[in-house]
Amino acid sequence: MSQVLPELFAAAVRRDGARPFLTYYDDVSGERIELSAVTTANWVAKTANLLADEYDVESGDTVAIGLPPHWLGVVWALSTWSAGAALTSGTGTIAITGPDLTIRGERETVASALLPLGGRFREPLPDGVRDYGAEVYNHPDVFSPYDAPTPTSPAYDDLTHEQLIRTADPVADRILVTRTLTDRNGLGLLVGVIAGGGSIVLCRNLDAAKLERRVADEKVDRILEG
Repeated sequence: MSQVLPELFAAAVRRDGARPFLTYYDDVSGERIELSAVTTANWVAKTANLLADEYDVESGDTVAIGLPPHWLGVVWALSTWSAGAALTSGTGTIAITGPDLTIRGERETVASALLPLGGRFREPLPDGVRDYGAEVYNHPDVFSPYDAPTPTSPAYDDLTHEQLIRTADPVADRILVTRTLTDRNGLGLLVGVIAGGGSIVLCRNLDAAKLERRVADEKVDRILEG
C-alpha cells in the first residue's frame, strides 16, 4: 500500500474509477450529488491547480478547512495533499470557509457558497476573500505537483502521510455518515474508505424520517454515528 495519500487515492481511481465514491445529501436544500472516484479526482486536480497556481501553495504551507459536512471538504483535503501542503486544525496559511466566513487564513481566505456543483456567490464577497466557485473552473483536470509529498511529509497537524495511512482502518463497506470528514477522526475514516475500496453517503442536515429509505436506496451497509 502506498504511504503517500495522493498515490493512495490515485490507486483507488485506477482500481474502480466509475464506481460511486462519495454521495452527498443536504436535506434542507434538497441537494444530492454523486461523485465517482474519477469525478472526485477531476475536482481534486482543479482545486490543486488553483492552490498551486493562484495561491502559491507548496510544501510547508498549511490549509484549514472550515466547512460543514460537505463533499467539498473531501475535495479540499485531497487537493491539499496533492499540492504538497498539510491540513491543520489551527490557523492555516490558506483557509477554505463556507458562506458564514467563520475562519480566515494567514495569507489567503477562500470561500465557497456551498451551492450545487460548487457554484459561485451571487453577492460580492468582502475584500480579501476569494470566491472558490468563480475561480476553480478555470483550472485543468490534470495536476502535476511541483513538490510532491513524501511518506514523512506532514498530512494533518503532527501526523505524516504514512502515519495517517497506517492508523486508518480499511473500510470496504458503503457507509452513511453525518459528521465532517476533515477533522482527525473524519480523516481517518476517509483514508480508511480510500484504502479499503469502500464508499461514503455523507448526509448534512439529515431528516431522520428519510433515514430508513435512504439506507435502502443507497444500499448502505453501515451507519456510523458521530
